[in-house]
Parts: sequence; structure tokens; C-alpha cells
Amino acid sequence: MIASLALLTGLLTAADSTPVVRVVPAGDSVIVFVVTPPPQPGGFLVYRAAAGGTFVRLTPAPVTAARSGADMAGVLGPDLAPVARAVRAVDPEGVYRRLLADPFAAGVLSGLYRSVARALGRIYVDTTATRGARYEYRVVFTDGTGRETARAVTVAVRVADIRPAAPRGLSAQPGDHEVTLTWTYPKESADSIANTVAFLVYRADGPAAPFRRITPLPLLRNDASPPRFSDPDAGDGGAYRYEVTAVDLVQRESAPSAPASATPVDRVPPAAVTGLAVQTVEGAVTLVWRLAPEADAAGYLVERAPRLAGPFARLTPQPIPADRPSFVDSAALGETPVFYRVIVLDRSGNASPPSTAVRALPVHRTPPTPPSGVTATARNRRLFIRWSRSRARDVAGYNVYRTEAGGERVPNKLVSTPIRDTALVDSGFGGHGLRPGGRYVVTVTAVDSSQNESPRDSVVVTVPDDEPPGPPTGLTARDVGGRYVDVAWSGSPAPDVARYELTRTGGGDSVARVLARPGGPPPYDVRDTGTVRGRAYVYRVVAVDSAGNRSVPAVDTLSFTRPTPPPPPRHAAAARARTAGVLVEWEPVADPELAGYRIYRAPLPTGTPALVGTVLSGITSFTDTPGDPRAYYTVRAVDRSGNESAPSPPARAAGP
Repeated sequence: MIASLALLTGLLTAADSTPVVRVVPAGDSVIVFVVTPPPQPGGFLVYRAAAGGTFVRLTPAPVTAARSGADMAGVLGPDLAPVARAVRAVDPEGVYRRLLADPFAAGVLSGLYRSVARALGRIYVDTTATRGARYEYRVVFTDGTGRETARAVTVAVRVADIRPAAPRGLSAQPGDHEVTLTWTYPKESADSIANTVAFLVYRADGPAAPFRRITPLPLLRNDASPPRFSDPDAGDGGAYRYEVTAVDLVQRESAPSAPASATPVDRVPPAAVTGLAVQTVEGAVTLVWRLAPEADAAGYLVERAPRLAGPFARLTPQPIPADRPSFVDSAALGETPVFYRVIVLDRSGNASPPSTAVRALPVHRTPPTPPSGVTATARNRRLFIRWSRSRARDVAGYNVYRTEAGGERVPNKLVSTPIRDTALVDSGFGGHGLRPGGRYVVTVTAVDSSQNESPRDSVVVTVPDDEPPGPPTGLTARDVGGRYVDVAWSGSPAPDVARYELTRTGGGDSVARVLARPGGPPPYDVRDTGTVRGRAYVYRVVAVDSAGNRSVPAVDTLSFTRPTPPPPPRHAAAARARTAGVLVEWEPVADPELAGYRIYRAPLPTGTPALVGTVLSGITSFTDTPGDPRAYYTVRAVDRSGNESAPSPPARAAGP
């Protein structure tokens, strides 16, 4: 309070030894206030004179200060306690010594408490004055023996009850948790306004609320600077009305100023959160921190980022209550470091700076739920694999595996890293397609951000076999002494051959004849007894796999012949025809496989014969045109196998 009392410095202190006296009319009384009292143990006497009259002494003895703390306490009465607090004393003796040692505090408190002015010998009240009369008051200082000194002051006054003027131009400026008031007040003049020494401030906490005083002690006037007051108890968001009154030396109060309104706005953010710590368990990170010390703290916001530098994402759509400084993040996924920070909000919505970010490593060892609905469709030797997503919220991707059904035990992983999609095309190794007819187990698993892998969801699929097997090898058709044909071959290199199909064409047949459909392991050997000697045949063997695919045929050809020639014709004779040439005739050869005859001519019986003609079986003559009657003719029988008999005996044409 002493600091606020410094506003009265110009009013209650004197720059030189000239006494300062205030004479204040108050109704039917006149109050003489000695601002600068005489040195202790001196006092003062008061004289009064009517206009143009003689001074009359009003004080039978000098007015002096109390002589001890006990005497002062008796004068102060109920004002002792607030005065003791003002001078920071604990007992009456301390109050007494402090007031005597500090003229400034003594002068200020004398202006605020009439009891202090009496205890310090600074005030005299003339109750014999007549209202409306004009007087001159003379104040004479005395020394310690009661004798008058040369120090005296004369003041003229008219007895009237003139109260202080009301303050003007009140303005209320809202701030953070406070409202600052400023107003104006006239400078000192010759009338009673010059006795205004302080101001009182009143506040109404709402449009319809009554005004109440909020300044326990008056705000002392100081004409060196404009009046000003800050209300530190104004809560943010409240609508307040203010009034100010002026108070003079005798505690008369003016009418209130025109009211001013203000609503404080909190623009100061809270301090940053301290003590942020984390604790990790399976599937959750628990954060705790110290309570925000601000009385208007409204709640906390929690943010998380994958890196210390951010970006940070808000985890709390609504602020956590201010009295619950903790948060459980059950959405932290994977064993990957994350960073947390906390922000405080006050009731006005101001946000504190973020707390220092702390690092946490979430613990997550529970595998996600598996995908569902795995399907695999085989087309063009590829597998089109699809599945439904896992219900787990932290799935990072999916692994896809393929194994031969009943084959290898180690699955073939089709993806190098988990994929985010729910479909995959498996084109086999190097993109060359899968084995036709292969039966595969396709498996899909879900993988979370901690690399936990789910149980498997599998499906079995068979790739249609559209690939013909390789042809059989080593096919041979062998004529066995003209009695039958032996057909043999080795197997196809394809592993899924179910059977072989042996067919024969030729020999006069109009369509291919199926000779055999053997299965089982090689070697394969089929005896063909349906051939006819002297005819050519084509043998074909085709491999047929379990899917019905047929290979390119293996082919071999054969002419089926008898091993011995037919008998030679007998009784061949040559006779010269008169016009057509040389007629050759012979007896028919009795042979069931006879195909015909060949006629030869030679110049000598032992000469080299030349073929001159052929006839079919059943014909036993031939005319050599123009022929040579001097030549020798022979005939040979030919069977269906192309075997040619020995020649008949040479015959020479007879003469005409």
C-alpha cells in the first residue's frame, strides 16, 4: 500500500520549511489540517477572525502528537490494525515509531484516516463556525515548551458544504485477467476542489448487479500524471461496469463518474507442460505429465508424430480435462518409434507452446487377423488371386505363397515385401507360366507394421492342362518274314501320359485303323497281323495325357513283302505277227499274290535283256511293237511285293 500512496507526494510533502495548511469547510464545521507539522515535540495553535475582525484563539493549548505507542493506540482505536499493516508494524509501539520516522507515510495516512491525523497532532476541528460566514484562520506553530514560533500560516475560507467534483471521462480498457481504468480530474483551484486527495473505485459484476467498492484504501491523487487504476480481480469473459468517486481531506465523497464497461479477454497462453513421461505395454502407450499450474487451465491436447521434427497429428478431438493429466494411446501401431507432445488450453482457448516431445517405442507382438475369402482362378497358365482385407487396423500389407499340392513343403513366396493390394497375378517363375495340370495351394497372410504375420488362409487350385505331351520316341515298324509287322516304340518324355494310340494307314484302307491303345510303363511292342504283302503302310503313335491332350505323332513307314519270288512263267513263245509286231505268249503262273508279268527282249539268248513291257495278272500275251523277229524274248512273273521270278526260257519269233 505504501507504494500506492506515493501518488500523493506532491500534495502531502513540502519542498521547503514553509508550513502547508489546508482549511476545509464541512457544513457547520471547519477542519484545519496541518500537512507539514512542526518538529517534535512542538505543536500548533489555531486563531480565527471574522471578516475585518480580530483573531481569537480557539485552541486553549497547542495541538500535539501522542507521546507513546499506547497513547497513539488509544487515539487510533479500530483504525490501529489497518494502519499497522500499512507501516508493517506488529504492535502499537512499532506503529508509533514508524509514523514518527517516516513523514511521508505519516502524511499519507493522516489524509486517509482522521484518527491518524489526531494521533500525529495534525488536525483541529472548529465546530463553532457559522454556515455561510467568512473567516480567516491563523495557524501558529509552537515549540516543545508551548511557546509560539515565527512559523505561521493564514488561510481565508467561507463556511459551506462543497463536496468534491465527480471524476470525468472514465474509460475501461480490457486486458488479460484485468481491466485498466483511466479518468480525468480538474487541476487544483481556489475552491474546495483543491482539497480532493483521493479516489474510490466501484465495480458491478454484471448488467443488473449493484456497484461495490473494490479499493480498500483510496487511490491518492497526483496531478503529475493522469489517474489510473488496474483491477486485477476481473475474470476473463465477465462483463463489468465501473464508477469512480473523488474523496477530499475530510473523507467527503463526490457523486460517481459516468459508468464505463469492459469485458476482459485472456490473450496470454498457459505455460508449456512439464514432466511428460511415457510407459509402453502391449498395444498401448500411456502418457502422464504434471498438472498445469494455471487456475484457468481448461484441458490438454495430445499429439503424435513419426519423427521428432513432425508432422504432429492430433490424437484428442476433445481436450482432456485439466485435472486428468494422462492419456492412453491404443492406436500406436508397430514397433516403430513415435514421438508425443502435450499442449495446454485455457478457458479462453489460448494454447500453450508444445511440451518437449518424448520418444516411445510401442510394443506389439499380437498378429493381425488373417485375410478371408481367398480365391485363385487359373487362366492361360496363370493364377489370378484375390482376397478380402484383414479386419485388423494396423495391417501393413499381405504375403502371398504358392506350393505344389502334395509337393514341396517350403512355400514359394510370391512377393518380396508385403503388398497393400488385395489381388495378385502369379505368372510362374520368370513369367513363363505355371505347369499345365499342376495342382497348387495358394496361401495369403496379413502382416502388420510390427512384422507380425497372421494365420494363413489358403485355397487349392488346378491349372488346366492345355499342353500336349512330347511325341513318343524310337518308333520302328519291322517286317517279320512277310508274316506280320512288329511295331515298337519308347515312351514320351511327358510325365502325365495316360496312354498311347497306335494307328495304321495304307494297304488299301480308306481310313486310319487303330491298332492299340496301350498304357502303363514302356517299352511298347504291338504285332500287326492284318497287313497284306506287297502293300505299303504308315504307322503313327500319339501320346495322350491325363487331360486328353494329344502329342505330335511319331511316324514310320513300311512295305510289307513276301520273302520269296513267284515261280517263272512256262512255255513262253514268240511268234511274228504280220502287222502288229512280235506277239509273245506264255502260260499263266498259279500264284495268289501274282501282280503281273514283265517282258524282256535281248539280241542273243545270253544277251542282256531289256524290258519292253508289263501286263497285269490274268493277261498272258504281249505284242512288242514294232518288235524284232530276230530277237529273243523272256517273261518274268511279278508278285505284289515286287518280287520278280526267274525268266522263262528265251523264245525267238518264228518266220512269217
